[in-house]
Amino acid sequence: MRQPKPFFRSQTRCWYVQLGKKQINLGTDEKAAWEKYHELMLRRHDVSDSISTVVILLDEYLEWVSKKLKPGTYEKSKHYLSLFSKHIGAKLRIDQMNARMVTQWTDTHADWKPNTVNDAMSIVQAAFNWGVRQQLIARNPVLHIPDKPGRQRREIVYSTDDWKSIRAQVKDKFGEFLDFMWETGCRPLEARSFEARHVDLKNNLIHFPPTESKGELRDRIIYLTTASRAIVERNIHRTGPLLVNVRGKPWTKNAINSRFQRLKRKMGRPMCAYAIRHSFATEGLKAGFDSITLAQLMGHADNTMISRTYSHLARNPAYLREQALKLKG
Repeated sequence: MRQPKPFFRSQTRCWYVQLGKKQINLGTDEKAAWEKYHELMLRRHDVSDSISTVVILLDEYLEWVSKKLKPGTYEKSKHYLSLFSKHIGAKLRIDQMNARMVTQWTDTHADWKPNTVNDAMSIVQAAFNWGVRQQLIARNPVLHIPDKPGRQRREIVYSTDDWKSIRAQVKDKFGEFLDFMWETGCRPLEARSFEARHVDLKNNLIHFPPTESKGELRDRIIYLTTASRAIVERNIHRTGPLLVNVRGKPWTKNAINSRFQRLKRKMGRPMCAYAIRHSFATEGLKAGFDSITLAQLMGHADNTMISRTYSHLARNPAYLREQALKLKG
């Protein structure tokens, strides 16, 4: 980041320096102005912390997110940071900020579940971390939030019989979306966003380049089964995302969540889209797939995610007993 320099304004006949969004008057004498400037530079972060408000920092962070990160990340960050800004007010200075204020904010949302609270707190922390990296503030005042809940992993898994019962409840185009996930083990975002340009029917796969894949680090390949290929072929003529609702519109995150809420009420059991992916991995491990192969099929960089996420199999005595019998006959 370029270091600010003093400048002279002829209208006021004074010297100034711009620190963040604040102009500081250094006086009329040039030599004295430069001496004051050097003193300010020695304690620049302290000055910045005292004159910059939290809301200004959050606004600048959101502007950066809108240019550098994915639209979904921006919308999620904007949602939580807007709520947080309203809670703390526009005048709170950064040097007044502390971790307790974040906890007090999330406490006002009694309907938020632990994972939502974790997301909200993490986004606030990310904004202040960004401020430190950009040298806008000296330290992150919310780096450690004592009451921050850990993320709770939902171990919802559907057996083949469960799946037949679930599918019997869905009669419209949403069934294609569900079947595609069940057949490929892909992420919900991948199922609702792939287009004809991603499809390679010659090699029975869907290819997301690194710029469109999760993490934006490597290619994501979804391998097609006979059933998932048939779904793709029925919709390959479409422009934009191939899997759509009865009105021909692409599935959105909110629409998918709404459909699963309806299924939850019908089935009387926990339901979510990601559980289909969990089920794909669980059934694969039970069928004898090695974790490295399964990790590649699911788009993980290595098998550590498989080992960590599906450790619930290690707590399944019936499954382990069956594996021991297979091993020793």
